[in-house]
Amino acid sequence: MKKYVSCAVLILLCLICAMVFYVNASDLWQGAPNEEVSTDTSTQTGGDSSLENDPELENELELSGTIYSEYLSSYALRIEWFTIKPKNDSSTYLSVELYLDSPDTITKTGNGYLVINDVKKEFSSVTAIGTSTLVTTHTQRIDEAYGNELNIEAFLALDLGEENLLNLTGITANGKVLLEEQVSKDSHLIELEHISQFPSLPSGDEITSLAMVLKYLKYDISVVELCDLYLEKGPVGYTSPFVANVGNPTSTYNSFGCMPPVLVKTTEKFVSANGGSFVAKDLTGVNAEALYSFVSQDKPVIVWACEDFDINPQISRVWVIDGETVYVKSNISTMVLIGYDYEKGTVTLADPAGTIFDIDMDLFEMRFSQMGAYAVLID
Repeated sequence: MKKYVSCAVLILLCLICAMVFYVNASDLWQGAPNEEVSTDTSTQTGGDSSLENDPELENELELSGTIYSEYLSSYALRIEWFTIKPKNDSSTYLSVELYLDSPDTITKTGNGYLVINDVKKEFSSVTAIGTSTLVTTHTQRIDEAYGNELNIEAFLALDLGEENLLNLTGITANGKVLLEEQVSKDSHLIELEHISQFPSLPSGDEITSLAMVLKYLKYDISVVELCDLYLEKGPVGYTSPFVANVGNPTSTYNSFGCMPPVLVKTTEKFVSANGGSFVAKDLTGVNAEALYSFVSQDKPVIVWACEDFDINPQISRVWVIDGETVYVKSNISTMVLIGYDYEKGTVTLADPAGTIFDIDMDLFEMRFSQMGAYAVLID
């Protein structure tokens, strides 16, 4: 009898070992190099399943960055992205981690989606607990058809409760990743002549920033002439800042500036009238690494940032123009990015409303994204 019991026990142990081997083998399988690798942690509040920390692949980290949602509420989405090129694999992968940041400990649920170019991933049953929650992760191979530019967008439907003064249905974060841009220098500073917007243009930080760049490109033009002759303007409350300057920059109180498309149009008119082959490019949503890359090539970049970097941007007005809702932020200011220093962790800005100064790199990048990641390059 004991003999049969021993045989039965031996067979049972063999079956258990076989099952354990099968489970482990499944966990170790990584998929073929050209397949999409996707991990959904929608119901988790932590953890990391990205390729960056996978010891099996011996990855080479190439580029990385952070995309913040535009500041419209105290809740924010944060996209941490990085490109990976596994050894012995010619493909490049983009890995994304999406976080929900909140001002205090909360418990909320929601759902949404993540889009990388034309690849959309939906997630549901997100449970946010605490001040920073990992919502989802996603990794995919970058196809050559994408070129050197990737667009990333994330949306999370979330009940914002009593503080939802703007009637938002959720939070959106989007940005642009330029894969070809890599900074080749640890630090760089462009010698650019500072121009003040005062006293002639108290609300003209955008057009003054453009004047600084045009003067750097050897054009002889005063900022007042640039404003009077080439900048389109429209009445407050009836003009989108993406179409024309809202109000007149000569006004101290009744002018709200403009966004990149307006400076692009102004530059086109100016270059057409004054000669040259320079072209203005709207870089809205671009990653900070690309901004520094342009600066390293002695190309100053016009950026939308903050008057006071220590203060979060706030919504000061909401307009509905031609059926589109326009949010006007206080504390916004347009400047020229002319330098960076990785060792010191700073960037250098030429502020039309002040002077040329250095600011913490991480703080600049956060405020730049919160304002909408607006930028213009003239090349």
